[in-house]
Amino acid sequence: MPSPNRRARSFLLVALLLIASAATCSAHDPGTSTRIEAAWLELGPGGAVITRAITREDACPRARVDGRVVGMAERARPGPNFPVLSCEFTLPQEVRRVVVAGDELEVPDRPPRRIAVLGDTGCRLKQVDGFQACNDPHQWPFARIAKSVARYDPDLIIHVGDILYREQPCPPGNAGCAGSPWGQNWETWAADFFTPAARALAAAPWVFVRGDHESCGRAGEGWFRFLESRATVTCTDQTDPYSVPAGGLRLLVMDTVQADDTNPSPPVVQHYAQQFRVLAGEAGPNAWLLSHRPMWALDPGQSGTDLQVFNATLQQASQNTLPPGVRLVLTGHIHLAEVLGFSGGRPPQMVAGIGGTLLLPDIEQDVVGMDVAGAVLTTATITSDHGFITFEPRRHGWAATIRDIDGRPLPTGHCRIEQKQARCD
Repeated sequence: MPSPNRRARSFLLVALLLIASAATCSAHDPGTSTRIEAAWLELGPGGAVITRAITREDACPRARVDGRVVGMAERARPGPNFPVLSCEFTLPQEVRRVVVAGDELEVPDRPPRRIAVLGDTGCRLKQVDGFQACNDPHQWPFARIAKSVARYDPDLIIHVGDILYREQPCPPGNAGCAGSPWGQNWETWAADFFTPAARALAAAPWVFVRGDHESCGRAGEGWFRFLESRATVTCTDQTDPYSVPAGGLRLLVMDTVQADDTNPSPPVVQHYAQQFRVLAGEAGPNAWLLSHRPMWALDPGQSGTDLQVFNATLQQASQNTLPPGVRLVLTGHIHLAEVLGFSGGRPPQMVAGIGGTLLLPDIEQDVVGMDVAGAVLTTATITSDHGFITFEPRRHGWAATIRDIDGRPLPTGHCRIEQKQARCD
């Protein structure tokens, strides 16, 4: 029989081996890294499912894909103001499970039956527009909205653009935004989006639409480092449109960074006219047009009475006509929720600019019956409440619901989108 001392030494050796083994597994297990800043899935052209991650490590993490360990490729190296590494991996078809940094990311396994839409989510810090209380979840509720989106258990999340709003420093003595990062850097991207959106990022695949806040003159570098669905990481304000199949629905994604709301320039109009021609061949019989800037929405201005119809550039480029298969135009940009129906077979225009940033005043006047770029506005539901919009399929279309910060339907938020008609209770 071994002596007590030998037994003690054996137990100690086994314990040391177990500790070393655990440390080795922790260092190499793709599910246990503590330096991952964010991880998510997004849909790209043709429905490609892309795994993305951001890390402070020197190398990209590995992921577990249906139990198999795969390495992620570098997308963007750290640079000035961005001390993080952006990584990606395009999933093969039929993948069922993806784990990055210990978080399981929800892989699409069916056509989307529950879609959540939000936009204009960042905290406004800009002298000309006002300084939002980023430190107050009641004044800047994006984190609460993102948690509500995750609780809704969507199959797909669409962000219709404008993510980064912290463009100037918080004024001294302003407790509402004191200590907030600002400018074009990783800390601002983390504060305005990746940290508050964490729960929703893991809840479902995303489709990201580029907003004017993500132009090259503003937050474009971060957009291409993190969210642009295609391979290029060099900022450009002219990107091609693309389509994403989603079961029987096709999402037409359009970058409208250059589409000025009120002053169209002929070269830009021609640029977007060509994009509309490309999308006409992609639409099929059942499509939604996704862009940040709307085509036929109502902007009340800061006063609430200076009513304008946006967007003049897109109206000229499209000649106010979309392919027959486009059933809905879904956008952000205007900081309201709008559901607008028109005469003449024009598809409804919906705006989801209520994801967290400062809202515009409600439109009090009766707008039904007004001319909107050549079509009569037949129905209009407009609200100035933070929240998001959800879609669920029905026999002849979709049930759309405008929800508040905590995911509850607004009293006037139960809507139907059928046969190019939109109507809310």
